[in-house]
Amino acid sequence: MTSHSAIRRRDAFTLVELLIGLAVLGLFMTGLLATWLVLTSSGLNATAYAARQNDQMRVFDYLKRDIRRATVIEIYNGGALVTDTTTFGNELRLTIPDYYSDTREEDDVFGPRMKVTPTVTAGTVSYGTNLIVRYYAAGGAVIRDESGTQRTVAGAAGAFVPSFKNETTGAIRCRLIFDQAMRGGSARTLHRQVETVCVPRFVLQL
Repeated sequence: MTSHSAIRRRDAFTLVELLIGLAVLGLFMTGLLATWLVLTSSGLNATAYAARQNDQMRVFDYLKRDIRRATVIEIYNGGALVTDTTTFGNELRLTIPDYYSDTREEDDVFGPRMKVTPTVTAGTVSYGTNLIVRYYAAGGAVIRDESGTQRTVAGAAGAFVPSFKNETTGAIRCRLIFDQAMRGGSARTLHRQVETVCVPRFVLQL
């Protein structure tokens, strides 16, 4: 009887062994949870950064298209016209002939776009009333204002700051800055600045 009881006692776990096992399991689970949180934060940061990059490319695509079509290009800084080639302005104003037809579905809410038949007067081609297109920032979003109709080209999530400068060549330097808040243990912000040079049509024709 005594020998069998001793064997049974040796086969069981003691309270100390159970506590040690639970402590090891707790450490393992804590490390696993911390790794999961880091991977989740990294994934969310990568997704947010990719979204901001897409916003940047969209803004530059709009700017390049409109600058190529413009007949008059003006840069303003705080409402004052910038005429030199060293000062960046915070607003771009473009005069664009109304000769195109925009049929994309997202533009339906702005009304139909009909092609304008050009007229020739004294050797000058006219497409009727010109469009005035403005680019500026409002609350961190990049706005494209077409004759009073506003469209958000890039959302405010990136706290975008666009700026524009005249180049000596006649081209327009477009700069776009954003600050992306990063998830994680510390409050970090990713700061990115991208520039591109857009060449107007009338410069290409020289």
